[in-house]
Order: sequence, then structure tokens, then C-alpha cells
Amino acid sequence: MGILGLFFIFYLKSIVYEPVDLSLKKKAMQLDRIIRSTTMQFTFPNAYGQKFEIDLSKAQMWIYSSVYSKYYFQLRTIDGKLIEKSASLGKFILPYKDTMGEFETVNVNGRYLRLLNLKDLDNKIIIQVAYNVENERSILLKFEITVFLSLLFILLTSAVIGFFVSNNALSPLYEIDNQIRSITEQSLDKRLSLDNPPEELKDLVDSFNMLLERLDRAFKREKRFISDVSHELKTPISVIQMQCDLALRKPRREEDYKKALKLIKDTVSMMGTLIDKMLMLSKLDSLNIEAYRKIDLREIITKSIELLRFKAKEKDIKIELKGDITCSVRGDGILLEELFSNIIDNAIKYNRPSGYVYIEINEDKNTCKITIKDTGIGIERDELDRIFDEFYRVDKSRSKETEGFGLGLSIAKKILSLHNGKIHLESTPSEGTTVTITLKKAKS
Repeated sequence: MGILGLFFIFYLKSIVYEPVDLSLKKKAMQLDRIIRSTTMQFTFPNAYGQKFEIDLSKAQMWIYSSVYSKYYFQLRTIDGKLIEKSASLGKFILPYKDTMGEFETVNVNGRYLRLLNLKDLDNKIIIQVAYNVENERSILLKFEITVFLSLLFILLTSAVIGFFVSNNALSPLYEIDNQIRSITEQSLDKRLSLDNPPEELKDLVDSFNMLLERLDRAFKREKRFISDVSHELKTPISVIQMQCDLALRKPRREEDYKKALKLIKDTVSMMGTLIDKMLMLSKLDSLNIEAYRKIDLREIITKSIELLRFKAKEKDIKIELKGDITCSVRGDGILLEELFSNIIDNAIKYNRPSGYVYIEINEDKNTCKITIKDTGIGIERDELDRIFDEFYRVDKSRSKETEGFGLGLSIAKKILSLHNGKIHLESTPSEGTTVTITLKKAKS
């Protein structure tokens, strides 16, 4: 707005002064012609000491001879010495500046004059012509004041409007800020809510609510994890303490002490297994594998089967690796062995006596697909979504008839996440479960 105002001021100045400048130039040229005419009325010495006579007849230059004229003129030598001036100047003298052919506004005794300095065509005399521009300056001054007040009014109005608009626009942000400040770790179930939020903030609110949802799930999972760990450790600790109390209560036979120590040893071994799995979960959460190598999945699965062969034999469960297809992926061999060991271990653990575990490897252009199918107890549909949660087991009573801690599938899923793999479960109660694992095929 300020630039526009300056443009209007300069534009009006050019409009106001343009006719004055044209008139000054015209009269300067007219005076130049008279000076070079042959008809003389009065004389003055030029720069060469010669005498010239100038006829300022009323018919030609009467405006310069009038005392009340608004036009003023002076004649100077080339070096700036005053030769003659008009009667309208009285005792005042026009200032001399070596700016030939340019128009400027000067102050002469409180009067504003528009001045033109021009050399005559013979380059012997400097002609100075001026015009009183008090009225023109008054018009310009009024316009400048009007522009200034208008700009001031516009700025103040814009500031007031901007204040209310910005306050109205920022009010949803203030509301969001207040709601966020009220959310603590005890109230992560709260969600941001705005009535008719602006389109720009709607996505922000939705994203923040999704973040709160993830944090809420993470905190609940952590609380559940701590509760489950406490529950899992409470029983073996109670067993150890009870056996110690019984052994110390009174003298017992050597066999009784051996039996108590064996039970304590088995319980400690179980606790060690639980701690190892918990440490693995913690390690997988922060693990970032960079050096993957090419892995033969058939070899890894065969190793896993051999490790679990004795456990399968105890339940008379037969494990069959179908076909002879092999498929290679890039990954960490130890983690992939842990992955398949956990899946096959579950297939054995939750199988029926004399059951089967079928394992099949398939491949296509980009992926390796491993299917592990058992003939076990199966999983209810409403439990499939929670089957990968830490410490979650299908037997809600947590009976020790089926040993384990409910960490195997959690570990398997995190290992797959590190290998950009996917896992999918399909299950029918009393018929069995099919686990499908998909991994990206290694480039040859």
C-alpha cells in the first residue's frame, strides 16, 4: 500500500508540474529568440565585454516586465555572473545551479518556484526562468496528507481486522494447545476434538489422535507386559520359596533334599528361559541389522526341525518337510532360525498326540513363501488378533499343562519385521492352524 501511495504521489506531481515545465521551457525559448533579435531597448555587457540591447516589448515579453507576474527570469553569463533579472523578482535573486535543461523546485524567500536553467542557442548566456508554484504545491501537499491519512486508516483498519481474523483463525490452535496440555500418561485415552475444525487443521488433529492411539496402545502393552512378567515370575519364585521352607523346616532324608533341589533347578531353568526370551524381545526392539547375508531357507528350516525332533517324538508328532524346493533370502541366519523354531515349536506344543506338522516351501518371482500347518487344537477367531501379543496364550487359565510363556509369536513377528517379511494365520478350532510366512527373495 505504501508503494502504491508513493506511485500516486509521484504520478500526480508529474501531472501537476508537466504544464508548468512546458510553459517554462516555451518562455525560455521565446526569451532566447528575443535576445538574439536585432531590435534592442536596453543594453548589458556579455562575457566578452560587448554591449547587447534586448527588446522586451509588451507584445512579446510583457509578462517578464510586470512587477506582479508569477513568472520570473534572470540572465547570467556562462560563468554564472548576474546580468539582468525581471521586475517581478524585485530585490530577490534566483539561485544559480549548474543543472542545464533540468527542472527543479526551489525556495526563494519563502516562495516555492519551479526553476529552469537553460543556455541560449549561441552558448553565450544562461537563461533562468521560474514560476510561482505555491498553488500547485498546496494541491500536492493536500494530496500527500490525504494519501498519508488514507494509508494510516488502511493500516489501522487492517491491523484491527487482522487481529480479529488471526485471533479467530488461531482460536482452534489455542483450543488444541489447551487440550494437549491436559493429556497426561494417565489420560492417554483422551482424544482431540474440535467443532467444525478448519480443513488445514483437520489432518493435524487426526494425525495427533492417531499418535495418541499408538501411545495409548504402547503404554497399555507395557503395563500388560510388566503385569504378565510379574505373573510369570511370581509362580516359580513361590515354588522355590516353598521348597526352601519345606527343606529347612525340619531334617529330611537325602532323597527329599535331592527332589527339592531338582524342582528348584527346573524352576530356575524355566525362569532363565523366560528372562532369555524377554532379553531377546528387548534386543529386537532396538536391533538394526545392516549386514544381511544370503540364507538358504530349506537349510534353516531343517536345522529348526532337528532341534525340535526330540520334543516332537515325546508327543508322537511327525514333522514332514514337503518337496525339495529351496529358496534363498537375505537376512540374519540366527534370527531366522529362532523364527522358524518358535513357529514349529508352537505347532508341536498345541498339537494333539500323534498329530502332524506339514512344512512346505514355495517361491515365485519375488518372494519365498513358507507354510507351516499343524493338526492341533486351533485358535478361536476372536483370539487371532491378540495371538502376537507378549505373554498371550490361548489357554486363558495359564495352565502349565502347556508349557511356554506366550512370547514365541511376538519374537517371530519382530524378527519378520526386521526382515521386511509378513506372517498370516488361519485357524479352525479342533482342526489345526496354518501359518504362512512371506519373505523377499534374494537376488542372485
